[in-house]
Amino acid sequence: MKIGLDRLGQMDFGSRRVALVTNDAAFDSQWRRSRDVVGQHCNLIALYAPEHGLGGQAAAGESFKDTIDSESGLPVRSLYQQESLVVDPARFNDVDLIIFDIQDVGLRFYTYISTLRQLLGQPVPVLVLDRPNPLGGEVVEGVLLSTAYESFVGPAGLPARYALTIGELGQWMAATYGSSCPYSVLWMEGWQRSSLWPSLSRPWAMSSPALAHTDALFCYAGFCLFEGTNLSEGRGTSAPFELFGAPFIDRMRLLEAVEQREFEGVAFTAISFVPTASKWAGETCHGLYAHITDHHRFRPVEVVIHLLSLIEDLYGDDLEFLPTFERLAGFGHGMIRGGRGEELVHAASRDAELFTKEKRGYEYYH
Repeated sequence: MKIGLDRLGQMDFGSRRVALVTNDAAFDSQWRRSRDVVGQHCNLIALYAPEHGLGGQAAAGESFKDTIDSESGLPVRSLYQQESLVVDPARFNDVDLIIFDIQDVGLRFYTYISTLRQLLGQPVPVLVLDRPNPLGGEVVEGVLLSTAYESFVGPAGLPARYALTIGELGQWMAATYGSSCPYSVLWMEGWQRSSLWPSLSRPWAMSSPALAHTDALFCYAGFCLFEGTNLSEGRGTSAPFELFGAPFIDRMRLLEAVEQREFEGVAFTAISFVPTASKWAGETCHGLYAHITDHHRFRPVEVVIHLLSLIEDLYGDDLEFLPTFERLAGFGHGMIRGGRGEELVHAASRDAELFTKEKRGYEYYH
């Protein structure tokens, strides 16, 4: 398999002034950083960084300023704007072409896709170097996000798991939201829609601070919703989004209730942990650790709806929903409070079927 970055040498950029939107988790198949490879093939004059910054060191939601890359001397310009899906076109006045090369995770609330949407709203041509969707290109999950819940952590019209590569998604975005710039993709060779990350024989390079492990990518598709509650989603531990809990949970009681559900593709074990940061920092939390047994059968969005419903039933007086929940989930927490978990699962299934049909018009790979 060759990703877009592997094929960059086939292109002729001439003397165009090129900007690269990337971070340090973007490598080619020889483990060369994207910014080093692009710099060898064109007149690279600036770097642009998404959430977490060029080096991935900034925390979730943390803003950062423009700076200079100490290694290359290139300017590093911030594209992370929490409250806006629009970027000032003047940020690109000295640029003739924008190359976008970031490893995303195939999920609506991963903000790198909102950064791509920002770029579509300015006039400089955009070239996406395509990369695999780690979750594959077949399984769609989650309700379609309405415009009422749209934000930087959720472009409207997308389900949580959309089963498109970043290049394909850009095509969908251009058609759905409109585009002010010429848009093109340097496609991969050898990738198939049925391919999940564990089958690619490519080690996972941490694309953001809380997604260190391959299994976390799959759990994140559903467990991101815990961020919209007072449950710890594992930030401040070694396994964010693979475990969850809170001081008020009886871990064995919850485990017994979960085991009765017999979820496919995942098993749970009881765990206690003390987060060093974020929610419940310094306090002992009790909860569950998710172990994926079959990546193809695991449906994290459905699982998390059932988990939240169970926790509401058992600990409704202690469970709290934060203002961010609806933007992440795409539905109001009243559905959980009202014991309508099964209804939510069916609604998500209907929306997933609708988007599965819609996205076929933007699929490049088979």
